[in-house]
Amino acid sequence: MPVYHEPRWSGEQQKNFTVGVDLFGTPYGIGQNVDEVHSVGGDLFAQYRFLDVFFVQAAFAGNDGSLKFDCNDKPCWDKYREWMNSKEGGDSYSFWSLQEQAMLGLDFNVGFVQFGFGGGVMLSQSNGDYEDKRKELMERDVIYSPAESNEIFPMVGIWYGFNLGKNARYGVIKNETRIVFSDDLSEEGSLIGGVGSAMSMGLVYYHPSGFHGGVSTSTQELFSINLGKTFSF
Repeated sequence: MPVYHEPRWSGEQQKNFTVGVDLFGTPYGIGQNVDEVHSVGGDLFAQYRFLDVFFVQAAFAGNDGSLKFDCNDKPCWDKYREWMNSKEGGDSYSFWSLQEQAMLGLDFNVGFVQFGFGGGVMLSQSNGDYEDKRKELMERDVIYSPAESNEIFPMVGIWYGFNLGKNARYGVIKNETRIVFSDDLSEEGSLIGGVGSAMSMGLVYYHPSGFHGGVSTSTQELFSINLGKTFSF
């Protein structure tokens, strides 16, 4: 979910309440023992500032795509390798997912530099042909994949950026890192789609008009692109 923290602005540009929308996509990605991940989606988010340096943010996102099973991480059982060599093992499988997140944090604007941090939770729901096949393979002892279709994860975020021009006249460019924590998983067996933690890093540009866009990379995908618009009240 490439939802980023809205930067601080100077003077009348700064509003306490903002809402925004994004479109995002992954042209090509990789994950834990999955490959050729392609997806497209969108999100809606809201952010409220209080006591000057505090903020709370809530977001909802959904995406749809396809992927292939692979053996690019962790040991793979022989049964799984044999299955991957079958016609079924070479097929692409569709998936969809929904995610919700809430974060509380602090941010600061000192001269030309912006920085901050926060923490919260993310909820995830997923389904589709990929989920059905993953569960089937686990029941047949072909893979080890304890990840659930519906989960909740703690997360933390930290970011820093720079104002472009006096009072960010030309916008703000910002780097944001988020880490989502899941249960530690065994190193043994054919582990599909799970990690102890997933880190994402995004480089985003914000224009004073509210338009923004950026790119991100993570442990679960090669890269994604997002474009959006923020509305301030």
